[in-house]
Amino acid sequence: MDTETATLTRFGLDLDIDALSVNEIERRLREFFSSRIANPNPEDLMQSVRELEEQFSGFSEYQFAKAAVLVQACDFARAREILTRLARELPSDSRILHRLAVTHLNMGSAQAAQDTYLAALALAPQSENLRRELAGLLRVMDARKLHAGVRRKKHGLSVVCAMKNEADDLLEWLHFHKLAGVDHFYLYDNESTDGTRTIIESFPWPDMITYHYVEGDFGQIRAFHHAIDSYRNSSEWCAFIDADEFLYPVEGGSIKDVLEEVSSAPAVAVHWLNFGSNGHDARPQGLSIESFTRRAPDDFPDHYVMKSIVRPDAIVAYLHPHQSLVLGCYVQEDGTQVFPIGGRCSVPKRRKLAINHYYTKSRQQLLKKRERGRPLGEGDPERIRAMEFFTLRDRNDVEDLTILKFLPELKRLVHL
Repeated sequence: MDTETATLTRFGLDLDIDALSVNEIERRLREFFSSRIANPNPEDLMQSVRELEEQFSGFSEYQFAKAAVLVQACDFARAREILTRLARELPSDSRILHRLAVTHLNMGSAQAAQDTYLAALALAPQSENLRRELAGLLRVMDARKLHAGVRRKKHGLSVVCAMKNEADDLLEWLHFHKLAGVDHFYLYDNESTDGTRTIIESFPWPDMITYHYVEGDFGQIRAFHHAIDSYRNSSEWCAFIDADEFLYPVEGGSIKDVLEEVSSAPAVAVHWLNFGSNGHDARPQGLSIESFTRRAPDDFPDHYVMKSIVRPDAIVAYLHPHQSLVLGCYVQEDGTQVFPIGGRCSVPKRRKLAINHYYTKSRQQLLKKRERGRPLGEGDPERIRAMEFFTLRDRNDVEDLTILKFLPELKRLVHL
């Protein structure tokens, strides 16, 4: 088998360039690359683009995939060059213009992104994604004009959290994040029945909390969109996290100290560390951070998952519970640019910031969490996850006590 045939077979792309029409080859290339472009692990796309260059570099779908690789590598200038050329050659392909608009956004080019979105919408006027992203960009641009010259926002760092029946450890979570540098909480309570509101009202600093009680199938994304629209210009930074996630500085005492080091960025990706049950069957008496000290190994798949700390006045659209589309480019804790896909980054970093994700806790708490379900509609088959999903995440391989530097003061505050 010759080298070209072996490469094609390995990728499942058996095309006879001489026998097929150009349109048929383009169609098959589009099908081949489309799933790889959206893959949270971009290595598959990068490898296929590298190895198929000799055979297919003259085809537009190959060039489109190559531009996606460059975007994922944060080489936006080269990606823009390819996409601009493709847009001239294929002026009726709205996908190319959409990708070009996102590239302009990541380069911080608001006007160029607006013009490109308008051109894409002229070709695909029914596209909800294009409409939503353009509307978000216009809000960002208008807000920046309206608030030009305003040097300081009301809060340095806020947290936005949607919750339902999270009362058990909520007071600990609030006190912990105050200790870690959070100035304000925007809390969305989706019909909790376990005393969540009473816990929130017992927090000694009520001015730190903006509380919303919401009914029906509200969900995270609706909560996040409401927070962005309502409080866009109230905070320098907003962290979008859940009530089982503890965001903290690995070194030092305040999250804001780390954010100051990346102050020119619009968004920061912060990665999970997945903690297990520590062998607890029933809910332990102590605080979560002292009771659950064992986690999955560093290479655990969920450790590629990130959450976002974002400048809310830069948010164009919330694409996913874990990430937003912003005017500018995401960075990691050390300032390295990154392009998250599906709420994941291919190279996680946790030397300065981390999120301890107490997902399973004890078996008793795990069963309660599973019964509560996800923030989806009542009839959604994905609302109640399979038990296997939880048990696979009950990993206790590594003892990690990093977060316990906050324990003495936290115990004092919650009176334990």
